[in-house]
Amino acid sequence: MKFIQAFLMLCASLSLTAFGQSELSLQSTAPKPPFKLEITANLDNEHSYVWDFANNAQTVVKAGSMIVVAVRKTNISDHEIAKGSCVGDDASGYRCGGHYDVRDSRGKLVEPRKPRMMFKGGGSGHLIGTKDNVLQPSESNIERGGVSEAFDMSKPGTYTIQLSQHVANDPKSDEVKSNIVTITVLPVGEKSPVDAPR
Repeated sequence: MKFIQAFLMLCASLSLTAFGQSELSLQSTAPKPPFKLEITANLDNEHSYVWDFANNAQTVVKAGSMIVVAVRKTNISDHEIAKGSCVGDDASGYRCGGHYDVRDSRGKLVEPRKPRMMFKGGGSGHLIGTKDNVLQPSESNIERGGVSEAFDMSKPGTYTIQLSQHVANDPKSDEVKSNIVTITVLPVGEKSPVDAPR
């Protein structure tokens, strides 16, 4: 009797293993991403107008400071790709630039602020018939945005930020994710390590 029970259990585990393998073989693997995303909230120490993508892991700001993140999108494919990323459908609306994942020190998602009516100036003009809307192979584009305007990061603590963008203008397409940056918001009156006397 014990032999029959052991045999039935072995058959069941083999069938589950085979089922799991067949399920995995049906899943399609994502194609090689056409671009790389990098984000940083740090400016270069020597050039205050140049973003530092090499030292991008952590940033310390004072409470109430505007948190701005620069995004570098690099074409790593062998063909031209769109500079921007806009996706949308009837359910979610239309969104450009990608999706920011902002979390507090407990890993809890920070909800976006409610949209406010505001005038948004247009970006740089695009000439019809030119290629200023695309990135050629190995070409990069840097854009920046005020993350603290879209997410409430006013409370002191540690936050993480990651950006994801779809590879096509389709909300069901694969996404490319950036690196994760950590932002430490200091309480009012506390000095950051940069401000400390040396």
